[in-house]
Amino acid sequence: MIDRIADYLKIMVRSCMANKKNTLLFICLIFLFGFFMGFIDEQYSMIPTAIYFVIYISYGMQYAGELINGREHLPGFSFKDIPRGIKASVVLSIYWVVQGLILMGISILFNFPSFEIESFFFEFSETVHLIFTHSPIDSVLFFILSIAVTYIMGFFLEIALANLLDDGKFIDSFNFKLIKHYIDNIGWMEYAKDYTALLLTVLIITGLEFIPVSKFVMSNLSLILVFMVEFCAINVIFKKMKA
Repeated sequence: MIDRIADYLKIMVRSCMANKKNTLLFICLIFLFGFFMGFIDEQYSMIPTAIYFVIYISYGMQYAGELINGREHLPGFSFKDIPRGIKASVVLSIYWVVQGLILMGISILFNFPSFEIESFFFEFSETVHLIFTHSPIDSVLFFILSIAVTYIMGFFLEIALANLLDDGKFIDSFNFKLIKHYIDNIGWMEYAKDYTALLLTVLIITGLEFIPVSKFVMSNLSLILVFMVEFCAINVIFKKMKA
């Protein structure tokens, strides 16, 4: 598992160093958007956030495509990738909405407040508080089910996004028979190891947000690194899926 995490991080570092100009531009744009959003009233933020999200995902799919073609670098942005980015953004949104509804149902069932999985690990005092204010059985079931749902939804989502890189049809992102076929090609255990390594890598990087420095700087730095690792993983999955 450690070697898989190391591989993701190595590809990320090589990509950053291969084209320093594009890397610097990407970093500046992420920080600039974060700074810009700080001045926008929340009720007016939906449209710029949606536009940013589509561009962010479009660039991610473009980056993964470069990796698939053996070019480990952050490319210059291409507007040609926006249609695929829109499809990927919609797929992501649908998976996240379904996941959110299931997690909401679990929260209501066990009378727990809305709770982000990252907080379970990095805000442990809050986790302990929730455990002590609920029955031990309810707490264990709540956390196990929440983590399981998050894991399973992402497990299939990664394959769905990898399929889009192959110019797959939008509807195939929800064709679980086809998704199962791709996972069978990779091997369920092999894919589970790759996906778990991705989650652990993202978890490690997300921990940067909780370093008591500048919340703005660390959260945006975490966003940049998570971006690269997630789309690097899609590249790895795609290659094994098509092997």
